[in-house]
Amino acid sequence: MKLTLKYNEAAWWYWTATLVCMIAGLAGWSYGFIGAAVVSSVNLFAYIVRDRSLVTFPVQVRGVYLAFVLFGLWPPGWWMFIPMTIGTVMVVLFDRCAIARVLIRMPWNKDADLVV
Repeated sequence: MKLTLKYNEAAWWYWTATLVCMIAGLAGWSYGFIGAAVVSSVNLFAYIVRDRSLVTFPVQVRGVYLAFVLFGLWPPGWWMFIPMTIGTVMVVLFDRCAIARVLIRMPWNKDADLVV
């Protein structure tokens, strides 16, 4: 895989801020995961406004990600933060997203571009 830092794009900064919060949460700062939820919510809202739609592919990716973060905040779902942090590292460093790879296969996304 090739290192791909898209620091000139807003999306990259949202994912990077989320990653910092996730790492802080895994390191023991309990508010880190809440910060990840807040940043993910802002990210989702920004893309809803940008696309003026609730169903575009980037909005779907951010919605699923936020749902996973919220699931992780539920005490039995804490383990979800581990694969999510790994996935967020992949997005930030290599522009690869497992959630996007699954969603692109859904029948309603047959015309979507794999852009997160």
